[in-house]
Amino acid sequence: MPYAALASRIQVRIRLAPVLERERFTALITHALKSAGCQHTLLSDSGLELLRHASKGFPRQAGNILHTALRLAVPKGLNHLPDDLLQAAIEALR
Repeated sequence: MPYAALASRIQVRIRLAPVLERERFTALITHALKSAGCQHTLLSDSGLELLRHASKGFPRQAGNILHTALRLAVPKGLNHLPDDLLQAAIEALR
């Protein structure tokens, strides 16, 4: 194994389950955005649902999609992430 030295130093391996429930996923994303300093609504309800389905509930995937969507929104001067921009971010990551 090429990473045997690294693998021998890992003491705990945790597999996080996806957050599939709509309310919990919304709370997770809202908390993450608020913790990052976002003070207004960035995503619509349909946008959150689109994000949940595209990420399959995995927070890291959702973060990657949001990061890509934010990079797409900046040149357009948007202060929110419309559903079509989220869809463009999802397509860009495929």
